Amino acid sequence: MSLGESAVERRRYGRVAVALRGRYRLADGKEFDCQIVDVSPVGFAIRGPLAGDLGERVVAYVQELGRIEGVIVRRAADDEWFALDLRAPLGRLHKLEKKIDWLVRQQAGEVTERRRFTRFDQEQEQTTLQLSDGREFVAGLIDISTSGASLEVDVTPPIGARVTVGKQRSRVSRHFAGGIAVAFDREPTVEIVDEIEMAWPHAERR
Repeated sequence: MSLGESAVERRRYGRVAVALRGRYRLADGKEFDCQIVDVSPVGFAIRGPLAGDLGERVVAYVQELGRIEGVIVRRAADDEWFALDLRAPLGRLHKLEKKIDWLVRQQAGEVTERRRFTRFDQEQEQTTLQLSDGREFVAGLIDISTSGASLEVDVTPPIGARVTVGKQRSRVSRHFAGGIAVAFDREPTVEIVDEIEMAWPHAERR
């Protein structure tokens, strides 16, 4: 079995030890910085300042993996960490499995980081793009990272133009066929990521 194959097997049948920076939100809306200490295609272990209750829904945003959501199924006696069982559509779980496989291969030295921030493929969630003059457009979210996002949209603001994606203030960083890329003014919170990825917009194409 090759190194790559053994890495895949470790990922498939057990959790993979990692040290990933993230931020999580408990059911009461409180947000905290955290560290993801191990991952699998069905669950995560999170170390943070406050553990929720068993059965509580938690949403987290991890730079290398994107948005994750799950239910607390275990917690340490000293509340230093808690474990989530993931709750996501099958398509998202498959994409997450590929990302975890990539992490395993990166840790094994098989792949290298080629961008400052890892970007995450999305399932064409829809969001809004608001221009500085107040006009809004429906936009397809191609990918998102802690630094920015790529959008499929029927408008091409100039490079450097100020725009708002969901509620995240941004600026246009580049153009490509059928869309634009934006750079966020600041790293988004879990709530902002939810709004960008999940909210169904009321804007119409103009």
